[in-house]
Amino acid sequence: MNDYVLEVLVKERMAQARRYAAERALLRASRPRRPPLRIWLGLALVRVGHRVLGEALEGGRDAG
Repeated sequence: MNDYVLEVLVKERMAQARRYAAERALLRASRPRRPPLRIWLGLALVRVGHRVLGEALEGGRDAG
């Protein structure tokens, strides 16, 4: 394989990689951003805590 053929193959492969990267970037941009897992988990734990605390307070009010 001579240098010219190798150069053409490399250029084609690089063009293919750039097209793939551009396509992935468009897909990422089109989807709404989700909060990171740690944020989602933290908010879920806070909601559970509020629910448990609310149930405990309501139970105490009924008994009083």
